[in-house]
Amino acid sequence: MPILSLEGAVVAAFDRADDASRAMDQLRARGYTRIESYSPFPLTSEDGRRRDRWPALAIIVFAAGATGALLGYLVQWYANAYSYPLNIGGRPTHAVAAFIYPSVEALILCAGLATFVGVLVAMRLPRLWRPELEIEQLERSSTDRFWIAVGLGSGGGDLDRTSRELRTLHATRVIHVVAES
Repeated sequence: MPILSLEGAVVAAFDRADDASRAMDQLRARGYTRIESYSPFPLTSEDGRRRDRWPALAIIVFAAGATGALLGYLVQWYANAYSYPLNIGGRPTHAVAAFIYPSVEALILCAGLATFVGVLVAMRLPRLWRPELEIEQLERSSTDRFWIAVGLGSGGGDLDRTSRELRTLHATRVIHVVAES
């Protein structure tokens, strides 16, 4: 889910990782749902933790691979056993062992294409520009600064309330970023 909504987002800078981590925990406890951190390392255990259920991309890739293998097998069966059967050396026209390798190749091809397209869609790429990346000194988040972006409208937060809460959580700088349409 994108952080920047139609109302925009509030981005806050923190000098210390403890303050930023505490602020993220406090904001989640207050009901904010769209929170993103920009930092040199994950601020909370939730940032790097995997979910217990299967992600949607894994299900899509599995389904595409299974469909590719099935279609690969069916195309070979149709061509060799049904449409144009040839009796060569007394071999059966429906040779399962001969159909396995091309079916596996079709599985890998379809699963790979689904992965490629799914990652592009999930990451909303190619996205060449994001308004929150225009903030001055945000590039320092890769070395020594900690930034938190809170999407407005997430958890009932408006601009004034969210800005006030971030200042009380020891943010050194609070900026309102507006989404351009």
